Amino acid sequence: MNTTSETKTGTNRGGEEQTFIVLGVLLQFLSTPEQVNDQISVMRGMVPSGVVIPLHSHADPEIFYVLNGSLEVFQAEGWQTVTAGEVVSIPGNVRHAVRNTSPSPITLITVSKQELYSFFRELARPFDPNRPPAPPTPEEMQQLFNVAEKYEYWLASRDENAAIGISLS
Repeated sequence: MNTTSETKTGTNRGGEEQTFIVLGVLLQFLSTPEQVNDQISVMRGMVPSGVVIPLHSHADPEIFYVLNGSLEVFQAEGWQTVTAGEVVSIPGNVRHAVRNTSPSPITLITVSKQELYSFFRELARPFDPNRPPAPPTPEEMQQLFNVAEKYEYWLASRDENAAIGISLS
C-alpha cells in the first residue's frame, strides 16, 4: 500500500495528532469512529502527577493499556495499581476512578466506543505547550457537569469520592 492510500484510510504517525487537554489530562485522538466507520476509538493520554478522575460511570466500556508509569484505578473491588505493559478493562456502567499519585506523568492508550469519544471531544480544548496543565476551572467543571448530564453519565458526590480516598477541594 502506498503512502497516499495509507493517509486516505486514516493512518496516523506519532506526533502528527493534535494534543488536547480534558480536565487536566493531555489527550490525542489516534483513531476515531469516523476513520474506521464503526463504534471504536483509540486515544493516547498523558496523566500528569496529581491528576485525579473522580468516581463516575458511563455505558461505554474502557480499556486502558499503560505505556509508562503507574496508574491507580478504582473499581468495586478497590484500588489497583496498573503498571507499564499492563491492561485494565472496565465494563460499561461500572463505577470507576483513576488517579496518578506518582511523581511522574503516566502515558496510556484508551480504547472505547463512540459515545465516550464524543463526550471527550465536547470537553477537549487545544493544549498550549507554553502553559503547563492546570486544574480545571469552575467553568470547565460546570461544562463537565452539563456534558455528563447530556450523555447520562453518573458522577459521584463529594462524600462518595471521599469514601474511596479522593478529596475534591
